[in-house]
Parts: sequence; C-alpha cells; structure tokens
Amino acid sequence: MAQNPPLAVETLEAPQVEVTAPAQELSRRSRLERWLFTIPALLFQLFWGWYPVVVAFYLSFTNSRLMRMPDFVGLENYIRLSYDPLVTKAFRVTFTYAGLSIILTFMIPILVGILLMEMPSGTRRWMMLLWFLPLSGIASTILWRYMYNVRYGLFQNVIRSLGFPEQRFLNDPKMVLFWLIFPGILFYGPGLIYMAALQSIPTSYYEAAEIEGASFWRKIWTISLPRLRPVISMMLTFAIIGGLQEFTWLQIMTGPTGDPGGAARSVVMYIYQPLWSSLRLGDATALAVILFLVIMVITMLFRAVFKEDPDA
Repeated sequence: MAQNPPLAVETLEAPQVEVTAPAQELSRRSRLERWLFTIPALLFQLFWGWYPVVVAFYLSFTNSRLMRMPDFVGLENYIRLSYDPLVTKAFRVTFTYAGLSIILTFMIPILVGILLMEMPSGTRRWMMLLWFLPLSGIASTILWRYMYNVRYGLFQNVIRSLGFPEQRFLNDPKMVLFWLIFPGILFYGPGLIYMAALQSIPTSYYEAAEIEGASFWRKIWTISLPRLRPVISMMLTFAIIGGLQEFTWLQIMTGPTGDPGGAARSVVMYIYQPLWSSLRLGDATALAVILFLVIMVITMLFRAVFKEDPDA
C-alpha cells in the first residue's frame, strides 16, 4: 500500500514588534515621572529621618553644649550614664509601664472587637460610635488629670460618697503607673482595625466550624485569633515601641519630674528633664541612642519570635 508523503508543517513565528520612537519616549517619560514622585519622599526621609540619627550617634560621643563646637570625648557620656542611678530607675519605670500597658490594654480591644461582630448590625454601629468617639489627646489628658485630683476630683468624690477610704491616685508611688494605664483600659482605640480584619475572614470558616460542633470560644481560638495574627503582630509592635517612647501622657499627668519622687519618669522624660534642659546635650543624645538601640533589639527579637503566618 502506498504511503502518503508526510505533510510539511509550517511553523508560525511570532511577529516582530518594533519599538517605535514614540513608545521609547513614553517609556523614558514614565521612568522620569516615577523618579520625580519618588525623589521628594527620599530626600524627606534622608534629611528628616536618617540624617538626625547619624548626627545623634556623632553627638553622643562628644561633650556637645549649646552655642559651642563639640569636642570628641569617646565613651565618656555612656560611662557617666551607666553610673547614674536615675537612668537605671528611668529604664525600670519605662519597662514596667510598657509591660503593664501591653498586658492590661492590648487584648481588650481584640476581645471587644470579636464580641461586637456577634451583635446585630444596628447595635454594632452604636457601640462602635461610642467606643471610637474621637477625643483630643491633650484635652482628654488634662480632663483625666483633674478627675484624679485627690481633693476635688471626680473619682475621689465618688469614693467618698460610697464610704470608701480616700485614694492617693497619682500621688501614690506604688500605684501611679496603674492609674496612668487605667484610661487605656477603657478607651484603647485600635479596636476598629481588628474589626476591619475580622470582616475580611470568610464566613465559610465559621460555618464549617459550626457544622463540626465547635463552640463560640473554640471558633475564636482556632479561626479568629489565627487569622488576626498579622494584624496583632503589627499592632503589638507599635504598642511596644509606643510604650517605650511614652512622653506626652506621662509629662502632662505627673509633671516634668514624674512625681511622686520620679516614680513615673520614663527614659524620654529623663532625656528632656533634666539632661536636655540643663544643656547636657551629649548625655541626652547618648541616652537617646541607648533607648533607640534597646527598642530596635526588642523589636527585632519580637519579629523573629512571633509568627505572622495564620497557617503556621
């Protein structure tokens, strides 16, 4: 039987598209526009972000004073700070305040956000409005200071009317940090972020858990909290950094010296008063560098230990 000759298969090559001059000009223009929008942000970050850090590191090794050229003194500032008992006390207050603040206030908005998501939509809106009511930071701080007043404050009058013994509030060196953290227990704001993250969790996860007979708390532990892990990691990082850098709240509530007896004076407050106010710029900058390194190390350790992947 005669065999048919093989058919010649003609391969089709992709047409060569020539880049015309207008297209090349458009590409160059696009790159130029990207750089024009990026350069201002880079310059801003360089001069207002990294340049002050480099200058601070340099000044920490000098005897910098106002209105005179600094002289290099090596590690003299750091050695002097290591023997200063007020520095040790300021770090102890800072770590205690940051730790108590995270322990007492961090989990509450997560739990409240989860409970609010279980409420009817109308009730949820009203609760969100009351919880996330915007308040001026400085004005609310001054208001809390007056409510803590031991003579005519609101809390003291309520305690007197109930027949309980009077409290010293911010005048008690053993309890001052708790009373400073107490407003954060009631009005910790980032719960709205957790609610937004909870709304992004597919409802099919909860429906499958209900079919399997999972309880309410079991669904929170196995679905809600793992899916919130990236947001929790970010917010906990901000809480650690913010707690170790706290200044405004403590300064207004307890004064520049962190009364009573420096029991509420943080490291940042000690940098400002008395180091900076007495023009000991070298010591103040050295202490700021130490705090910067401490915060960086703690943040890096936390980021290395805490797993953000919800499926890990």
